[in-house]
Amino acid sequence: MSKQMHQMDDDENPGTGNFWQIDRSGNEPTPGSAQPLSEGSSDRGSGSGNSEHGMGKNNPFENWRVKSDTGSYQPPQKVHKTSAKSALSLNWQVITTVLIAGLITATLFSLWMPGSSIPNDLAQKVAEDEGLTPTMIADGSLPLDFPVNKIGIVVGHRGHDSGAVCANGLTELEINSNVATYVQQKLIDSGYEVELLDEFDARLKNYQASLLLSIHSDSCDYINDSATGFKVAAAFSQRADQSSSRLVQCLSDQYANITGLRYHYQSVTTDMTDYHVFDEINPYTTAGIIEVGFMNLDQEILTTRPDLLAEGIAQGIYCYMNNEETKEP
Repeated sequence: MSKQMHQMDDDENPGTGNFWQIDRSGNEPTPGSAQPLSEGSSDRGSGSGNSEHGMGKNNPFENWRVKSDTGSYQPPQKVHKTSAKSALSLNWQVITTVLIAGLITATLFSLWMPGSSIPNDLAQKVAEDEGLTPTMIADGSLPLDFPVNKIGIVVGHRGHDSGAVCANGLTELEINSNVATYVQQKLIDSGYEVELLDEFDARLKNYQASLLLSIHSDSCDYINDSATGFKVAAAFSQRADQSSSRLVQCLSDQYANITGLRYHYQSVTTDMTDYHVFDEINPYTTAGIIEVGFMNLDQEILTTRPDLLAEGIAQGIYCYMNNEETKEP
């Protein structure tokens, strides 16, 4: 051992000796064989003083002082957690702002958008699916269980008295009953549920139907040559003003066209506008009253063509139920 150490001191290049040199490949060094140093490195006997003391280019711990071929060394940047949190917070604020703006825009658009902008065919489809007529939709919503396909016909004076009586024995009740029976049959043939009711029928209390119409006839007395034609009035309430107006327009228009009788609107009395049935029925039920003609000057058509009078009434009801266009009476 001592001899070897003396021999190492005598070597001109102690860095090439085989005593301490380690094979970098991981193999044990072979005694007596010299391991070459890696390319670009200097031996311990040459180079600057820094190299001799483990400093300089060949020391990897000193590389931060030396410029590389690709540029100056940049130490890794620290990622600040506060910056990441700020970015997330900013993104959330942007998303929240967009959502709130969209909600406000949609709300304002819904309030501004008129109901008329809904296509007519879509509104009609909804009406068919829900069993509602366009008139009902326009006038406001009805209770879910409301009988929208039901129509009530009051036979004027039936169950109470005979009404007006002419000199020849003709009674108002007779005319009213004939016309009402024809109207009922026509409406049933068109798919409606129709009830005939007495003048003071117990069923009229809170009566629910799409429409209730009372059929009457006018006086047998001769008044003047102008006492001819028919009259129509409707139940006007805060809930049903628009529906009642349409009912009057439809009935007056269709009945005049079909029967040829003129609308005697100037002689509508308070007995018609304040008809007692109007105060008994359900507020959602649209109601009206018609006097089909004067029993004096119009007696012939009243007694011989009840089917024609019924057709005029039925067409007026179809007009109302189907929301058809009308002209002012």
